[in-house]
Amino acid sequence: MSREADVALVFADAIALLESGLPPARAWSLAGVPVDDRGVPLAHAPVWRGERPAAESVVAACVLARDTGMPLARVLARVDDAVARDRDSRDAAEAQLAGPRMSARILRWLPLVGVGLAAAVDPGALGLLVTSPLGWAMLGGAGLLTWLGSWWMARLVGAATASDSEGLPIPVVLALVDAALAAGLDVSSALARTADATDPRTAVPLRALAAAHAYGGVAPELDGPLVQALARPLALAQMAGAPASHGLRAAMVRLDRESRRAAAKSAGELGVRLALPLALCLLPAFALAGVLPLIVAVVAGAELGSLEVPALDGPSPAP
Repeated sequence: MSREADVALVFADAIALLESGLPPARAWSLAGVPVDDRGVPLAHAPVWRGERPAAESVVAACVLARDTGMPLARVLARVDDAVARDRDSRDAAEAQLAGPRMSARILRWLPLVGVGLAAAVDPGALGLLVTSPLGWAMLGGAGLLTWLGSWWMARLVGAATASDSEGLPIPVVLALVDAALAAGLDVSSALARTADATDPRTAVPLRALAAAHAYGGVAPELDGPLVQALARPLALAQMAGAPASHGLRAAMVRLDRESRRAAAKSAGELGVRLALPLALCLLPAFALAGVLPLIVAVVAGAELGSLEVPALDGPSPAP
């Protein structure tokens, strides 16, 4: 069973047990999640299998439900949907980048393929590489270019796959704020309670946004992806006097679309950028390790052959 399926089953089991009326500590225990003395699941429990965002989201949901008095099953259902959206977005990004990443891994072996082809065409090329100073220089240059190309490709792939967000996934934060608003809190209090339930990296922009709403609006100096995702739906709901839940859910859908578009764009740009280390490093290394030794071996063999004197069939005529 996959890691994602395990986490999804934990969510489903916990929500079902909570909705049946069990207390949170008992429900988490039956779902296979250890808890602390407050009944909050442990984020480092083995059941999460490295799914750190999901574990932190569950902890934040439990703390928020305890502080607001909202049933944990309802908060957890909102968080489960947000975690699934975030996981789907990450899976889509991984699928988009799988092709360029695999290409980068394969291209690193191009110089070694050149050595093998040269040895298959003319074994003298392999002897030249192994036994002569010229061959050693070719191998050293090919090795250096291969290392440089591999390092360059690794940097490009790392930059394309790196995540800019810190703290909880933004869809999870939106779901937590939505749950706090559903508990009857005003916008400023909902943001403040959500900040109290999350990690410090997520809490800082939430508290700043809560302070801005407490004074009647969003301060212009506030910035960041989390603030940008929350500010518009909350401001519109506050001006219209309408619930913010629809705006927050629409923001989740928009973030999901933007994340998928960004993943497709990043994968396309990565495929183009990988051509630079290929052309400037790996292809020259292929030439040094495979093509040039073969040319030198062929030329050297031709020159040695031209020094041989053909044998005569009979005695030479007298002068």
